[in-house]
Amino acid sequence: MPSSSANSSHGDGLCDECSRLNLERSFADAFALYEGARRGRNNRKLAVYRSDVGPEYLGHFHYVTSLNDRLSGAISCKLCIFLKQTCPRVIEGSYKLMAICASESYLFDVPKKSKQGRPERRPWGEVDHNVFMALVPELPLIPKTGVPLRWFETDLPTIGSIYRLSQWTRDERMRLAFPRVVKAKADLKLGKSWLEGCRQNHKSCVPNKLAAAPLPGFRVINCTRTPPVVEERPSMDRYVALSYVWGSSTGDWPDTILDAVEVTKQLGEQYLWVDRLCIDQSNLKEKNLLISKMDAIYEGAEFTIIAAAGDAKSGLPGVTTKPRKPQPLVKLKDRIGITSVESGTNLTTTSLDRLSKLLGITIEEAEVVSRDREWLDPHRFGIDTQVVFDDNDMEEIEKSEKIMEKYNISYEHLKVFQGMADEGGDSLDEFMAFAEQLSQAQRIPIQELIPSMLKSIAVKNGVSACTIDDITARPVTSSSKVERPLPPGRRQGITTLISTLEDPRVTLRNSEWAERGWTYQEGVLSKRRLVFSDQQMYWECNCMTMHESLHVLGCLDSSGARYADYMLSGIFDGDLHRVPKLQYGFNISGAEEVSKQVLKLVSHICAFTSRNLSYDSDSLNAFLGIAAKYSSNSGLCVLLGMPVWASQFATERPGLQDTFALSISGWTHAAQRLEKDAEMYVVNCPRRSQFPSWTWVGWKGRVNFSGTMITEWGTQEDKLQVDFFDVMTSNVWATSIDRLWSAEMVLHSTDGSEATLLVGQAPVADIATDQSKSWLLTIRGPRVLRHMFLMHSTIEDDWRRLMGRRVQLHLSVSITEEELVIGHKSGELATVLVFATTVPFIWNGTARFLILRKADDSGMRWERIGRLAMTLEEREMDKYTSLAEMIDSLPVKPFGRDIILI
Repeated sequence: MPSSSANSSHGDGLCDECSRLNLERSFADAFALYEGARRGRNNRKLAVYRSDVGPEYLGHFHYVTSLNDRLSGAISCKLCIFLKQTCPRVIEGSYKLMAICASESYLFDVPKKSKQGRPERRPWGEVDHNVFMALVPELPLIPKTGVPLRWFETDLPTIGSIYRLSQWTRDERMRLAFPRVVKAKADLKLGKSWLEGCRQNHKSCVPNKLAAAPLPGFRVINCTRTPPVVEERPSMDRYVALSYVWGSSTGDWPDTILDAVEVTKQLGEQYLWVDRLCIDQSNLKEKNLLISKMDAIYEGAEFTIIAAAGDAKSGLPGVTTKPRKPQPLVKLKDRIGITSVESGTNLTTTSLDRLSKLLGITIEEAEVVSRDREWLDPHRFGIDTQVVFDDNDMEEIEKSEKIMEKYNISYEHLKVFQGMADEGGDSLDEFMAFAEQLSQAQRIPIQELIPSMLKSIAVKNGVSACTIDDITARPVTSSSKVERPLPPGRRQGITTLISTLEDPRVTLRNSEWAERGWTYQEGVLSKRRLVFSDQQMYWECNCMTMHESLHVLGCLDSSGARYADYMLSGIFDGDLHRVPKLQYGFNISGAEEVSKQVLKLVSHICAFTSRNLSYDSDSLNAFLGIAAKYSSNSGLCVLLGMPVWASQFATERPGLQDTFALSISGWTHAAQRLEKDAEMYVVNCPRRSQFPSWTWVGWKGRVNFSGTMITEWGTQEDKLQVDFFDVMTSNVWATSIDRLWSAEMVLHSTDGSEATLLVGQAPVADIATDQSKSWLLTIRGPRVLRHMFLMHSTIEDDWRRLMGRRVQLHLSVSITEEELVIGHKSGELATVLVFATTVPFIWNGTARFLILRKADDSGMRWERIGRLAMTLEEREMDKYTSLAEMIDSLPVKPFGRDIILI
């Protein structure tokens, strides 16, 4: 049963346990712990740890207290009530309260090492830090000072952080983070300051007016008129856009639109574009034109207001009449009379006794956790399973190898020299020349320079030996930097705790707005967005994010024009904020390499297809704006929803045929295994018959372009869709794909008026643009599987094999394994080869097939109902002397006639 002490209230409204807490001292001790570690005063280190008996955990953090299970029941203690309000999903289980350094929250990426082993830089030694508290699950065998792996990514964004309200002066302007009080009314002055800051500093957020000109029939709402009126204006004028859910509201001026008018005026703008009023819904020609120009409309807006709380009739929370959810806040008397766990008179020692007190645990507990060993990788989310090297990486590796060869030094010594060079702002070549002079001056070989340093450090410290870490380990914060403790509370004698609320990215993802198909591209295409949720305002432009409830110091990249690549990115940059691994940085699409553009495009497709559309006919229209953003005839393009490369590869081979075949065989619907451990995934998705079956546009249901790949080394992440584009457009890697085959295909309309052979460098932007026509795909000279007898494998962990090869099947219709076999035997089903290649960075091979079902009685037309991927093991690939030999080895036969896909 839950503890009943939470109901035992003192005169100050606290239960017995809470009345014994000294939270001011906990904040001070936690700050001393983290600041001391940065200054080298204690050896606390953020890492993944593991004991001999327990699970991996992230440590070590300041432990405040255990709440046991007392938040599960009825409570009257005001602190317990506050804590439960910050974590409304707490129903059962035991929790502990911990104090954490702000720079170690999920808002900042964990410092990693580069592929050459050099640690990434952070400005943590140049800023003033803050401490927040949070509720953490108490799990067996994880020590008091540890948190579960992935807790930062999965739990903390949903519950928010707990800060103490403190005084703010100009001296605090370098404090990394501090909370704000969210009032009943939205702070539109704050919103305007975000807008003005973006205008002054972010060139990449400037509205793209060229994309919007000219737009005949362009109308906007004049917000300065009373009442507001719709006027025809040039699309080059400044205007704000609104993105919202239509819902079932009636009338032309529902509350959300009226509130958006008010926001537009308050932020200093005159015109507002709203589809409901600014598109003549009765004029089909004009409507279709403006729908096709959604990219221009939203990219051309000064900013977009996003209504993420309800639909058109709901209003914008905090603007006029629609209320916002209250921000949890509690005021407590300082517990001055309670003895603190740390006197604060001597925090410079690194003894286990002092460190244990700073951690909030006993020395006996500290001795136990000190025996836990670091485990693998310090990332909160675990380890990247695959490392891909780009051209710059290869150049740097080659340069490092040349230096090691020139000076005859080891890789470990090279890393030390590189670290010293980075510290002094020198190039590695410059520093190695200096190191050579130093070794000559000391009359020792350069190979003995590092061991000589180690001996000197050991003698200086009075120890027998030192390691390379003793050379490279330096305090994060310089001793010359003024140490600023946490600022005093806002009211003397009162500790005010305040929640920063659920991360607005989480709120937005869970909103009704995020479920609708049309709103997706509206958010993605906008350069600046001001989001209104039922809790707070949220700003996201192409260069930064801002919360109404939490100010975060803007750490900028080297250009000074946008947030650094270790700051949590925005939610609109693709379907990327999926735990356990979050995305960081604010890269601009136009400046990105091909692989990142492809990753974002397929991520957009995945996210868009998870949303709902009221009309199946909107399946393509509602994505046209994003498709236009990623389309050009000289590179990456979108053809009826399929990512293709319209230009030549780095090998001068035309890319259209291969990438089209890759894409139509690359997408699958998110599905469940047919049975435990089966590599057959089945889901029943409705068809959108007005669109082709070979593209995701012709189906309902969430789509994936990645998943798992079966290899001789087990199951690995399937990144072929992105890696293939990356490799084939790389001057370094393109020639590594030595075997590549794709089927010859023709895209044509049912009436025969248009046809395009998908080879060479066809103008993709002009292909299949008329949605009034139905589009067919003909596969010429097709090769199909001889049969679909899936044989049980004698190899451990294998599911089935098809003619001796590992296979993986994804079906978009409900079908059993037996029905699949019978269908192929009867001729109602067929599986046709469309793509085969060497797999980049893995070097085995893959052959991809479309699983087809007859679409008419004549057997002339078929529809795609799934995908089969066949693995060609590396040792098998090594035997092939030619591409023809690889294709001939596949278990396929000529079909005898062309296959037409509807």
